[in-house]
Amino acid sequence: MRYFVYNSQTGRTYFEGVGELSDPILEHHQNGAVIGADVSGDFSEYYIDDGVIVARLPMPLITTNTPLIADGIDEVIISGIPSGVQVEWPDGQTDIVTGGEIRFSVDLAGTYTFRFTAVPYLDQEVTIEALAAN
Repeated sequence: MRYFVYNSQTGRTYFEGVGELSDPILEHHQNGAVIGADVSGDFSEYYIDDGVIVARLPMPLITTNTPLIADGIDEVIISGIPSGVQVEWPDGQTDIVTGGEIRFSVDLAGTYTFRFTAVPYLDQEVTIEALAAN
């Protein structure tokens, strides 16, 4: 038997195992709920909705204006962000997006990665290449 340990408030899975569900397993994961399942794939591809294992959906992100010119004026727009998604900016700051889009501009050439997380969506990264201004 394959089992998932998940946060009962968000439905996010954070551990999986194979074997019989026993008291030691349940005691070890006191802060999470445990559910048995017969599904394939990585545990991060699923979430638990009211006791039912559900496949997470792709996040419908759209990135425009890439590559970015690193001049502090040119900007990339990442849109299609569902409400309640947590975005981690390249500097490590996190925000909850209430839906819609974020905009990013920079004056230093380099590679910048954004991380988007929210149940019921698959976690997603968007990498932006910022090219030196001429």
